[in-house]
Amino acid sequence: MPALFDGETPVTDELVRSLVDSQCPRWRDLPLSPMTTSGTEHTTYRLGDALLVRVPRHEDAEAGLRKEVDWLPRLRGRLPLEVPEVEHLGTPTERYPHIWTVNHWIEGEDVAARVLSDTVPLAWPDALAETVAALRDIDLGAVPREEWPRGSRGGHLSERAEGLDDSDDVLSGPLDASHIRGIVDDALAAGVPDERPVLLHADLIPGNLVARGDELVGLLDFGTLTTGYAATDLTPAWWVLGPDGRQRFRRLLEVDDVAWAWGRACAAIQGCFAHWIYGPRGHDLAPLGARAVTQALAD
Repeated sequence: MPALFDGETPVTDELVRSLVDSQCPRWRDLPLSPMTTSGTEHTTYRLGDALLVRVPRHEDAEAGLRKEVDWLPRLRGRLPLEVPEVEHLGTPTERYPHIWTVNHWIEGEDVAARVLSDTVPLAWPDALAETVAALRDIDLGAVPREEWPRGSRGGHLSERAEGLDDSDDVLSGPLDASHIRGIVDDALAAGVPDERPVLLHADLIPGNLVARGDELVGLLDFGTLTTGYAATDLTPAWWVLGPDGRQRFRRLLEVDDVAWAWGRACAAIQGCFAHWIYGPRGHDLAPLGARAVTQALAD
């Protein structure tokens, strides 16, 4: 299991096996094996060939999982990529305090290795643009406002940038964000993009995308699902794509200069924090964050 942060719940192979066996006896005979991913909020296990167990590591992750349980059925069939399907909603026990899920396994691999090796296929900008557009097309007006998903992302860029000047971490030390400050300041000076709230995945990074061969087929981890500025979901332009793919992605979505500047700044901020927090911990998210910052600085 990855090293615990403060406040995280320990998750062991034996614990997860006991949760599955006691609450899902029909799957008691299926093999259970831990996964190594670039995820940060859940411990995940393959269960047999067709299932995935997701176990939140803290209360915020559990809140995100509850959001997924509510919203995934609303999104299924409305996006061009496959989304997770919850096969079982697990309940807390005396040993484990959070809900947990068993999902249908989406066959494929996350795209982190392809991104880091700069072997992103030409078709991916199209699939990403179609996915972002489909999320924006979800009619929030048809959903009672009190049921809109809420999250920490999607608000004004100034809110995303608040932690750049005063963040400190026990392993990483103080955050030096001087290298991206110009990107953020330029975006804030550019103005404010379209403020009409849209549905946002808000974490369109390599570890949440699934590919089979050269085709993007799946989108994972809707725990950050929220509403807000459409520019927020331009993140994959810098986290996933290179310069040519980035420009195609922009053309397909018809992004104006202000929104593009905000998207670039959001990607740089997220990349800076990812590299800063997870680098000293040896986590797979760190090099992906560093690459996103490099791509943003190169534009």
